[in-house]
Amino acid sequence: MKQWILFLFSKTFLRTALFSVLGVLLVVAGVLWWMHSTTHHGKTVSVPDIRLMQLSEAVEALEAVGLNYEVIDSTHYVPGVKEGAVVEVFPQAYAEVKLGRTLFLSTNPSSLPKYPLPNYKDQLVSYVISKFQDKGFFVDSLVPIPDLSHDLVLKVVDSKGVLAAEQAPYQTGSHFVLYVSAGESDRNAFLPDLTGLTYAQAQQTLMTYSLNLGATIIDGEINDTAAAFVLRQFPEFNTDAEVPVGSSVDLWLTSDSTAAYVPDALPVDSLPQ
Repeated sequence: MKQWILFLFSKTFLRTALFSVLGVLLVVAGVLWWMHSTTHHGKTVSVPDIRLMQLSEAVEALEAVGLNYEVIDSTHYVPGVKEGAVVEVFPQAYAEVKLGRTLFLSTNPSSLPKYPLPNYKDQLVSYVISKFQDKGFFVDSLVPIPDLSHDLVLKVVDSKGVLAAEQAPYQTGSHFVLYVSAGESDRNAFLPDLTGLTYAQAQQTLMTYSLNLGATIIDGEINDTAAAFVLRQFPEFNTDAEVPVGSSVDLWLTSDSTAAYVPDALPVDSLPQ
């Protein structure tokens, strides 16, 4: 026991213990330095808004702020966006991320895929429109045709004026006109209230009511028409208002959602006595 006590206080043991402690401290300091330099601890940057940029431009913007990227998807086509442009970013624009973070990008495909035209003969127009939209097709207008039936698609014509056959391959983003049965005599449709809806929602609603989009008037500056709001419409909405099937409705659009908002009902104390 005495020898062990003497050994613990010997110069050899103390020198060995000192070097061991110094070694551990150096290793810990090295690991902390490496983690700090590789993880950029405490250093963050704001994700730039690179949506709708071509991939080459987006890469330059990311590298300029010290961010990396990885393209994870280029198959889903977004109408109205240039081929090869960035359509989605994760994390989203303006998020605070660590320097050197890898962002995941989705781009619009460079070659548009083709899909078979859905079966439409004698199908309800609302059903056909939804099927066309699922494939990325556009329905530009409805043409009412006198017939024994109502609201059934009789034929479809493409943008070249050619009768579009069921299951015929068309590029996503193709445009069509639907010819819809409207009964044996002139028939009216109720006029929907479109005020406050987005432009895309208003288009869908008009199609559902067998009506067409007329003139589009822009109020102020609008960057994204599909997301703009309907400020007013003509003919104006009225609870009992009816218009002939296939009629066109003009829309005034604004980017200000508050300007397009219309209360559902006025407060009781504001009503005229």
